[in-house]
Amino acid sequence: MKYIRRLLWFIASRMIILCACVAILICAFYMALNSGNIYILVTDGMAKRVEVALTREDASELNKYFSADFLNNDPVMQIAFSANSPYIDYNITDFDHVITLEWLWAWPWQDTAYCTITERVPSIEGSVISSRVNDVSGDPPAWQGGEYEVTLMKSGGQWRIVGLTQTRVILEPTPAPSAAPAQEDGNE
Repeated sequence: MKYIRRLLWFIASRMIILCACVAILICAFYMALNSGNIYILVTDGMAKRVEVALTREDASELNKYFSADFLNNDPVMQIAFSANSPYIDYNITDFDHVITLEWLWAWPWQDTAYCTITERVPSIEGSVISSRVNDVSGDPPAWQGGEYEVTLMKSGGQWRIVGLTQTRVILEPTPAPSAAPAQEDGNE
């Protein structure tokens, strides 16, 4: 009887250890899955947000990344589609968008996740629209980037950004006007 009890305890203890290891692996897998999905959603969503704010085109694409409540109250989108937009007089052709994910945490059993990102748009290329050439300078204004606390919620199996709080402002330097090359005289 003593040997049977030891054998059963040995098997039970190994089963407990095996179950704990499997639970940890499953938890790690779902944390990695959520983290990857959130990383892609945040980087692509913030890039699309900047693109819509600069070009005022294809705003319906933002619904893939942001909740409707967030988009209705987003000050960047409100300014972008108003007459006060700093980019309304420009035809933006290209921009550099840099997102740095500083911190991310998403428990596999929760439907809410949080992350901290830093967003920068170091360069914006574009030209003044023809009707405003005499009224506006030639270079588009710099983007106001910053550090953000992002809140995401999972609904219907998909993550959406529901909150974006700017904790620090990053002002990109205004691009220096392009200097015309000096013409050389042949009289030197």
